[in-house]
Amino acid sequence: MKSGLVICCISILAILMAPSISLAFSESGYIVDDLITLQEGQIDIGLVALRLAKEVYPEIDIAEYSKKIDGIVVGVRALTRYSTDPDFRIRALNTYLYKHYKLEYDLSDPDAQKLENHFITGILDTKKGSCITMPLLYLAVAQRLGYPVYPVAAPSHLFLRYVDPKLKLQNIEATTGGGYVPDDEYQHVLKVSDKGIESGAYLNTMTYREFLGDLIAENGIYWARQGDVVRGIIYLDRALKLNPKSADIHYTLGELYRELAKTAVAPFDRQHSRVSKEYFQESVDLGVVRLSNKNYVAEQEKAQAAYRQAKGEIK
Repeated sequence: MKSGLVICCISILAILMAPSISLAFSESGYIVDDLITLQEGQIDIGLVALRLAKEVYPEIDIAEYSKKIDGIVVGVRALTRYSTDPDFRIRALNTYLYKHYKLEYDLSDPDAQKLENHFITGILDTKKGSCITMPLLYLAVAQRLGYPVYPVAAPSHLFLRYVDPKLKLQNIEATTGGGYVPDDEYQHVLKVSDKGIESGAYLNTMTYREFLGDLIAENGIYWARQGDVVRGIIYLDRALKLNPKSADIHYTLGELYRELAKTAVAPFDRQHSRVSKEYFQESVDLGVVRLSNKNYVAEQEKAQAAYRQAKGEIK
């Protein structure tokens, strides 16, 4: 099954900066300090996503939202009839999520500016999501079903991969109905460099721990946008320990330290500036890709049409 892809281009511009301070990042006492101790087999994607959402939405009941995920699992399982065929499983999962559950992309917010389009609670409340929350919910459901589905990072995008040697078309594009998109199409449309692939920053099947790093980074960006840049840096630093190959986390840390340098007094201004440059350079070494926020949907559609025309799929 072929599909297009919807891209969220999300930057960390316009962050409110905290006053210059002496940074001590080794102690925090935040929830992330517990989460980063989880091993691969201990991570329930739905639960960790809900725990991180509760930081932003303290009023939510994690158990009740987790039951919503379980309800989807029950519905999918009824369609699959416990089949072990990976293609049948994906088709049943897609049928339930997009036909029965009515999951859809939030076209009113194509670049995910709404806060609810960054957290799993938003999509569970509205059944509308973004390129962040749609693959996140899909993954949470697939994991509870016991399917070997894992996240795959691309520039400003996330898709999924069903890892099974019996399945030829393993990629799953959750933003457009769960169809298949080949790696080279992602590479062409999202301008992924060979360096980005070789380093493992992009198009690499991630572990749950690596993806947990990305979820923690999302919270770090949230706190930085609220003006708590130090907390943002703490979270991103923890995230990098889980996913050290992330070019995007390195780049965002470069942005945060650069902003701190603007308001810091000597000698911290020079220290922050130096650290910023180091993170930026590491992101370059990993093959970071920064997509334009201007007309990105049109640019994506044009690039995708050109790719498919070259492949002879459209005339």
